[in-house]
Amino acid sequence: MGTRPTVDSIVKVALDTSTEVGNRCARVLLGETSVEYVGIVGDLIPSRRRSGPIKDLSAFDVLVSDGTKDFHTLMGRASVAGVPIVLWPELSPHDDGASTVPVLHGANLATTLTAALSTHPDAAVVPGDIVHVGWTEPGKPLRKGYPLTFPEPVGNVWSTGRSEGSHVAFVDDEWGGAVINIEGPGGRRIVGVSDHAAYLEAMVLAAVGLVAAEGTLEPAIASGTTRAEQVLNKLAELELEVAVWRSTDSQ
Repeated sequence: MGTRPTVDSIVKVALDTSTEVGNRCARVLLGETSVEYVGIVGDLIPSRRRSGPIKDLSAFDVLVSDGTKDFHTLMGRASVAGVPIVLWPELSPHDDGASTVPVLHGANLATTLTAALSTHPDAAVVPGDIVHVGWTEPGKPLRKGYPLTFPEPVGNVWSTGRSEGSHVAFVDDEWGGAVINIEGPGGRRIVGVSDHAAYLEAMVLAAVGLVAAEGTLEPAIASGTTRAEQVLNKLAELELEVAVWRSTDSQ
């Protein structure tokens, strides 16, 4: 694999998409001055000044995918071109491991955004703290369960446990969010985001893609959570607003 860009350099992003999230990701990327060009893989779209259809990946710094194409096909193409891959869906744990190119998966709200919020300074855990992580998914809202408080417009909702300390809340509208709820001797604090769900997903996918495009990853298949702090910093550059609330007895 050739020399890849360093932080703050101009990058070219190849995007494999056929979903609203992927299309929104393209618009997020094109809004960044650090992105020189967004190439749409195999799509018959008109060529524009900074975007257009592509077949050859070798001139690009990262391949970002919304997961609608077969992962192994993408791996083959990226390996030949020597470019890292970023996937919106999360792969199964047995897929993590060796690879000829860097692969980051789970570049989504539930997996990587919650991990990124956990690295926020106001989410720093101290002895005695109890941490609950929550996110939204489309579905019928629950009428009981574990209460989660997201920033507006999601607000207060009921959730169900997915694993120890992790909860999912179902929403039946266009909004979505992710939140870290910390309770301990110093009081309660909440760190979270809420926005249009597809836009949030696109922001996370774009942020992980830009992290991978910096060229600092080693060849391996890993979760986007392994770069959580970098992703949070990149989301800040993309101007994603993180809300923080503290109880009056927090220090």
